[in-house]
Amino acid sequence: MNLLLPAATSASPLRAAVLMVGHGTTDPVGAAETRAVAALVAGASTAGAVELAFLELLEPSIDTALERLVARGHRDVVAAPLLLFSAGHARSDVPAALTAAAARLGCRVVQTEPLGTHPAIVALADRRRHEALASRVAVPAAETIDVVVGRGASDGGAAARLAEFVSAGERHRGGTQSLRTELGFVAAARPTVAEALERAAEARPRRVVVRPHLLFSGRVEQDVAAAVVAARQEHPRIEWVLAPRLGADPLVAEALRARITAVGPFPLGDTPATVP
Repeated sequence: MNLLLPAATSASPLRAAVLMVGHGTTDPVGAAETRAVAALVAGASTAGAVELAFLELLEPSIDTALERLVARGHRDVVAAPLLLFSAGHARSDVPAALTAAAARLGCRVVQTEPLGTHPAIVALADRRRHEALASRVAVPAAETIDVVVGRGASDGGAAARLAEFVSAGERHRGGTQSLRTELGFVAAARPTVAEALERAAEARPRRVVVRPHLLFSGRVEQDVAAAVVAARQEHPRIEWVLAPRLGADPLVAEALRARITAVGPFPLGDTPATVP
């Protein structure tokens, strides 16, 4: 979560270094997508230096990447998690790793908000839905159900956060296209993906559009795809459409840059910047 710091203006260079933090994955495509977004952000950054770290499974770790920035003379760092929502990783795991590394290295770190409902992410999610339907025969909205699928979280707030994102999508469309929507989660929250798909099928629509609200390729997306295959076999009269993930799109980089610049320009004089 952001500290209450002065907002950066378009003319203000970000004088702190930037540490982007990806989740980490064993999927090589997902890892490449994470690095591609980091490269887009770095290419447009006015920061003193930019590093990418991973929370788990991949190197460099948060500690190692932060140490690299400090070794290059940077003592003020903006940490930007490449995460969609403020769940366990953004609220606990990333801050804990940043706090430990900053204390060891003697630097100052502030963590940005997750991507959340930033307009660029909302627009990209809508675009992915349109791409999935572009080559298909039009079906009336009244005969279509969207199933938006999130990763899930154990903190009890997963459904509220995903519902907020769906509402942001409706506002993005100007309220002119209200889509019937079910929510589902791959892990740690209810309803599960299978439950959400079954609930959609019970309404007997002509089409169900399954929208994985996921950043990058990985096991979670594969689990969603498998659930769609099972639903298609169970309900063959329904047209099941699986939309693509968000992926390494420039709009993801745009949203991340906005989260970074919202922190405000460094240095901050005697005001310490700390992780939440």
